[in-house]
Amino acid sequence: MNRCGKCQQFTRTSDNVKDTCGAWDQPTTATRQACEFFLPKKSQRDSKKS
Repeated sequence: MNRCGKCQQFTRTSDNVKDTCGAWDQPTTATRQACEFFLPKKSQRDSKKS
């Protein structure tokens, strides 16, 4: 199952109390089930290709 923490739109906050979903601009958690706006994070391998 896809989770918010694996989404490109998921942003960690410095205090980690309320992380943010960029799609909704609302608080979320890394373990919450992803919604229909889920965009998988690019892997480290993908970002190193030139």
